[in-house]
Amino acid sequence: MRLLFLNANIAGCGTYHRALWFGRLCAQYGGHEVTICTVSRNEKWKRKTRIEKDVTITEGPNWGYKNIPGYGSNWLDILWRWKKIVSGNYDVVFGFEYHPNVAWPIYAGLKKNQTFLSDWCDWYAGAANRFRGNTLAHKWDKNREEKIRLKADRVSVISSLLFNRTLDVGVNKNNIALLREGVDTDYMKPYPKEDARLKLGIQQNVPVVATLTDGHAFPFLIEAFKKVKKEISNAYLLLVGGLSYEQRKLVVNSGLQDSFISTGRCSDEELPVFLSAADIFALPMADTLANKARFPHKIGDYLACARPLVVTRVGDYPEMLRDDDVAVVADNQNDFATELINLIKNKKRQQFLADKSRKWIVEKLDWSVIAPDILKFVEG
Repeated sequence: MRLLFLNANIAGCGTYHRALWFGRLCAQYGGHEVTICTVSRNEKWKRKTRIEKDVTITEGPNWGYKNIPGYGSNWLDILWRWKKIVSGNYDVVFGFEYHPNVAWPIYAGLKKNQTFLSDWCDWYAGAANRFRGNTLAHKWDKNREEKIRLKADRVSVISSLLFNRTLDVGVNKNNIALLREGVDTDYMKPYPKEDARLKLGIQQNVPVVATLTDGHAFPFLIEAFKKVKKEISNAYLLLVGGLSYEQRKLVVNSGLQDSFISTGRCSDEELPVFLSAADIFALPMADTLANKARFPHKIGDYLACARPLVVTRVGDYPEMLRDDDVAVVADNQNDFATELINLIKNKKRQQFLADKSRKWIVEKLDWSVIAPDILKFVEG
């Protein structure tokens, strides 16, 4: 079959990775012809196309990406995607989220003989987007997010919460598939801790707690780490990724600048190496609808790097980890710092979780494990 994937995000960000892996698996295991439309990270006016692992990826210009409400590239890119649907003879059009550069070409161009699939992997309008208190804008956005699921022949969701919400919207249960977020365990794997620390200039004999950028969780992590420092004075907090002005200011105001390390933006090749500098990973998610609906792929990356993890009990992922004793799962953010301190002090527990985490993720959530369910969903 010929498959057209429409991704709302900029290439390399968020849902792009999910769309890319769905496409790769459909090409590799199903032999399907897959084209993915996304938005360029760097090109403002040009469109570029490349073939990567049997998947054709076209990156449209990012001019005007944030100008359309809800984000969605520009009118020229939207019209190009519409033309792609109308003239491309695609059997399946797969929309990753509901933003204008996904929904509008589908509403305007989808033909009766084409199957439309919709992926719901973040609860934007229902939970995260609030439009600065503008209730009318929020209601409009919420309607857009839910309405497109009713147009779809089948809907894939990333969490049990979104599965139930899709039912509430009115989609038949038989047309909904729960498809978790996978992990590329060939790419995301542990490297020697000593080598990783040498690259980053980190001492070998100090406890290092690490995290990837998660804007909403970062302030809670800083508060937790302040408590860690009172108990374990030589501990360091490592952020693998860039630091915003507000985050840097928070670190300084918390008095942690001498115990804080940020790698800055790193390449894909450097990412698993830098993560391997950690003793423990930490993710204190708040108990919100947005987090309950998520299945954060960064958790899978942590586990694939064979390091212990401390995470709050929010959403499906932590529940799975707690049931299989693969991570330390704090009941709430208030308990998070205590659990983190206890794990830093318990080397035996650290080793147990490190030994178990990668094996668990390879067996449960490697993309090759999820592939049959994705193919079944796409092929109907």
